[in-house]
Amino acid sequence: MLNLLLETLATFEGVEYLINETKTRRLERYNIKKQPEMQREVETTELDLDLYVVFEDGKFRGTYNVKIHPGTSADELKKTITDGIYAAGFVRNEYFPLVQPSNYTPPTPQSHDLLQTLETLQTAFYANDIHTQGHLSYSEFFITRSDVRIINSHGVDVQYTTHRAFIETAVHWRDTPTTKEIEVSEAFRFGLDMENAADWLKDRVSELFASSKDKAIATGTPSVGDIPVLLSGECLRSFFNYFCSRAHAANIYQKLSTYKIGDNVQSGSTDCITLTIDPLLTGSPSALPYDRQGFPNQTHILIQDGVLQKYWGDVRFAHYLGVAPTGNAQNFRVTGGTATTKELKKAPHLHLVSFSDFHCDTVTGDFGSEIRLGYYFDGQKTTPVTGGSISGNMEKIAHTLRMTREELTLGTFRGPQMVQITGASISGVSSQSEAQ
Repeated sequence: MLNLLLETLATFEGVEYLINETKTRRLERYNIKKQPEMQREVETTELDLDLYVVFEDGKFRGTYNVKIHPGTSADELKKTITDGIYAAGFVRNEYFPLVQPSNYTPPTPQSHDLLQTLETLQTAFYANDIHTQGHLSYSEFFITRSDVRIINSHGVDVQYTTHRAFIETAVHWRDTPTTKEIEVSEAFRFGLDMENAADWLKDRVSELFASSKDKAIATGTPSVGDIPVLLSGECLRSFFNYFCSRAHAANIYQKLSTYKIGDNVQSGSTDCITLTIDPLLTGSPSALPYDRQGFPNQTHILIQDGVLQKYWGDVRFAHYLGVAPTGNAQNFRVTGGTATTKELKKAPHLHLVSFSDFHCDTVTGDFGSEIRLGYYFDGQKTTPVTGGSISGNMEKIAHTLRMTREELTLGTFRGPQMVQITGASISGVSSQSEAQ
């Protein structure tokens, strides 16, 4: 289908285009408890076509995107392209150049036997399903290889391969025969280039059982007042993505961010972040050598010791700002922590580890979520808590940030295992005395 599309495009004089072809092979397995219910293999090919039109004055570029069905005939392709060029003429984006060929050579991908990988991961996944009070009620495994080819009308023709895993599950836990059973759901996404992926998955399932046990006996989150709040787990990706997004060229151009080069984005903070975009972050399911336009994704330090060093983004928005493009990498890393988890846990605090959906608005800086599981330490004892919510604003708490030196990887993010903030608002479901 790709060859037919290229041949058809060649019949249109002067047409500019971008093609993304993705060939995917995916193994899927569905289990109820530990018993396999279904396994299948899926192979798909997707063709994504962008058509471009430059207006006569050279100040604007129109675009049109369409997905090409694998069974499309030559005549249907001609009509699709003709209609797309016409439609692009109604879009008036400020002019931007298309990606040009480069000498970049992506790293050679590791080879993976998908079936063997599936078996290895499943064995590790169920290794800690040994509890009498709870069990993994189901699991869904998706082990995927994607072969991507990117071609444009300016001579770009690049290819790369990714291997990734997605696993969804839930723990059912009943603390005692007379207590109510709870369900805790979780999903794991990771790249198969992760070292010791099976051991990592085994540990994550063990942590899932531990948190399920604690949630089953948790009391209501207390209204604790203005004490330090510790954050760990999946919420940290959204938390730090605020800084990453605010430095993105598209958000700067569209005036969704007021960041300027040289700004101190954390003025007064004890621990100042250094934020780096890392396109080939080990273990990330989005480790990509090229962005969608075929530009080589590159590693760049965006924020150094709390000070914004540069913007990042694709060719289009970098051109608008008059800066060098970095590619549209999807991974980032944060360093700069000076504390340890033990130090942060010394004083009374509320440690939050699980949320319904921790969200941070990258325009306003407002963040918040319902609390699923946390731990309240009153200075003497630690109590599992649940319910209530957290809310706050990044601009108001950024200067209070403390981070651990210990790091972890969470999908597209690598950074401190735990952070401490003050000034967030905790809406509890019980009083502090009740929690004690």
